[in-house]
Amino acid sequence: MMANWVSRALADIETQTETASGVAALRAAMMQDGVIGETEARELIAIHRAGKRPSGEAGWADLFVEAMTDYFALSREVPHYREDELNPNWCHAIKRAVDALSFDALGDVETGASYHERLAALSVTETDAQVLIDAFAADGLVLDATELRVLTALFARATVYPANLRSFAWRAVQASVLADKTIQAHEVKLVRAIIMGPASLSGIAVDQAEADMLCALDQAVSDAHKDPSWAVLFAQGIGNHLLFAGGTPGRVDGKERIWLNEKLSHGPTTATKALEAFLAAEVSSNA
Repeated sequence: MMANWVSRALADIETQTETASGVAALRAAMMQDGVIGETEARELIAIHRAGKRPSGEAGWADLFVEAMTDYFALSREVPHYREDELNPNWCHAIKRAVDALSFDALGDVETGASYHERLAALSVTETDAQVLIDAFAADGLVLDATELRVLTALFARATVYPANLRSFAWRAVQASVLADKTIQAHEVKLVRAIIMGPASLSGIAVDQAEADMLCALDQAVSDAHKDPSWAVLFAQGIGNHLLFAGGTPGRVDGKERIWLNEKLSHGPTTATKALEAFLAAEVSSNA
């Protein structure tokens, strides 16, 4: 069996001088083959986790993020719409509606899987996600910046991801923040991808669990150790939760105000002040 491109590239690296770029060799092999399979993805993860050459070279992080995104998010071809989905037979549909209204028996109609069902079948499975989770969490939940970039790239591209990967991403970003009591720019990007990316559970209407997590992170870190982008994300996330997730779109009702006051009871922060300004602007524009 022909060796995969990772093995071939690493073998080539061993025969070259110490100054040769292992990252360049891997990238050249990856571009030549054009496909990242499960074995290759696992080998790249092993190289990264081991911290051995070429994982320490400049450019490795970019290559690793691209490869993981390709395998976990882009390696599954998106299905095309069927002809009957693009051009429905309205005459047939009307006839069946008339038959139903006249209480005639409707014959069984053979139907294949819908576009969305076919798309869901191509999404990352729990088993796929567990491969990444087991590798990244092998030495604890505090991931390095490159691993957090991988999660950010996946959630920024995903339309559907399983609950185990979403839960792991939340736990990973929480552990990363609490480990050094800082909220860094790359952590803000990951949180934004989770709550506002294509795979977000509630779209722009951030759900309750996500809103609670945003508040917990804001309270855990002092303003001096938060990246400036955090306040913007916090205001948008909590603001959208209050304005769009409940039963009173466009305004904050009494129950939501009680929840908000409870969350803000620890005292004002730069993020909560940005939230108040955001809500005032949004409510004013909807008045």
